[in-house]
Amino acid sequence: MLIVFSVAVIALLAWLLVSGARGQARTVRAGLILGGASGNVLDRVLHRSVTDFIDFYIGSHHWYTFNIADSAIVVGAGLVILELFRDWRHPNQERA
Repeated sequence: MLIVFSVAVIALLAWLLVSGARGQARTVRAGLILGGASGNVLDRVLHRSVTDFIDFYIGSHHWYTFNIADSAIVVGAGLVILELFRDWRHPNQERA
């Protein structure tokens, strides 16, 4: 189920990039999400799971374990959310 959903998201993002993405910033945001989703799907298909390989400890405090693909998805989605807030605050201005 995760593979099917991920492939659908990848197809949607690829279509958005080809057909309607305006400006380099939107391309970067969509590219980060697309790359991260593709990396996770590839792991799921080849290894039947996504391998988390970055594990941080600061003293006795443990941070979440994650991978580069997850990081790309989170950064891309965060940039999309920031753009939505920026557009919400300035609805009459065209943004690239």
